[in-house]
Amino acid sequence: MKVFSNKKSKKLERGIAFPTCLSINEIMGHFSPIADDSVKLKNEDLVKIELGAQIDGFAAQAAHTIVVGGKSSGRQADAVLAAHAAFKAACRTIKVGSLNQAVTE
Repeated sequence: MKVFSNKKSKKLERGIAFPTCLSINEIMGHFSPIADDSVKLKNEDLVKIELGAQIDGFAAQAAHTIVVGGKSSGRQADAVLAAHAAFKAACRTIKVGSLNQAVTE
């Protein structure tokens, strides 16, 4: 990484801010099966991938949702589309000088 390769940046603390995890279908978050409870993904499974990192005391998180096989139908497709539309609507309310409450409303 060129951004964190100079002498000054070598002193920055870095690490994991949030465990990387997968949430599958109806599991809402932080899916951590025990060793005997293996799960194989199949077509049309809904999978959320979460990742977090910490650089110099600041945490950043990212998440992405995918449908295995790339195709969804029925209520699952409706839920994915509704979540996407809600995200886009929330993004439109984020403006310089706005408060978090404006996005929540």
